[in-house]
Amino acid sequence: MKKILLLSLCLSLAGISNAQEVLTDKQGHPILPKAGDYSLGFDAAPFITYFGNLFNHGSNNSPEALFTQQHPMTISGMYLKKDDLAYRGKIRVGFGTEKSDTMVQKNGSTNPNETVANETKRNTSNVTLGFGIQKWRGYGRLRAFYGGEILFGVGTDKTTYTYGNALSNENQDTRNTSYKPGNTIAFSLRGIIGVEYFFAPKVSLSAEYGWGPSVASKGQGELVREKWNGGGLETVTTNTGKSSKFLFDNDNNGGSINLNFYF
Repeated sequence: MKKILLLSLCLSLAGISNAQEVLTDKQGHPILPKAGDYSLGFDAAPFITYFGNLFNHGSNNSPEALFTQQHPMTISGMYLKKDDLAYRGKIRVGFGTEKSDTMVQKNGSTNPNETVANETKRNTSNVTLGFGIQKWRGYGRLRAFYGGEILFGVGTDKTTYTYGNALSNENQDTRNTSYKPGNTIAFSLRGIIGVEYFFAPKVSLSAEYGWGPSVASKGQGELVREKWNGGGLETVTTNTGKSSKFLFDNDNNGGSINLNFYF
């Protein structure tokens, strides 16, 4: 009986020892992330292209960080609740303004060098929010993962036009003053599966596929034009069509590779 108890105790201690074993590099740094760590991910394709061109003398030697190929310009990261369980998050809050001037000759002037500016101004916004969960399986440097996430996005776009020459009897024309497509709203529910390889301490390459439903809707837009009707300025507003799209498909058929940093 004592031998059986002693053998059971040895096996238990061996199991605890193996469970507590930490994978490290030659310098003793932990390879795998642990509970409480955060991560930040980027699309690795530009970096792979960059280093490849260093050897084949290619011309594309400017690496770019586009965050992720699945959702460009969206920052992605994770928080590890457990060693094998993480909460995923994505965020993009972007606003942009573009202006351009075209110089045209001033009406009524005989001097070809006397010009006025026609200005085009575009304002855009893009907001993307996402939350999900991810779980790993396997041991060592190579691990599989699976999970799911919800993504929600809103986009706006408006272009306005101003002109240096006013409309009149001498300058009769019909021209756009503003164009605003309908706001875009997108929603997707993704099931995810992938693999991740840690080639350095807490630095990995991962490949991920997502599959599930997605819905995108664009509301009714508006085009505003002005014209000279012979007696004065007239403004005409036209509504543009709206659209919607539904997909249930793989959302990453390009098979992007992501570069992940844990800290």
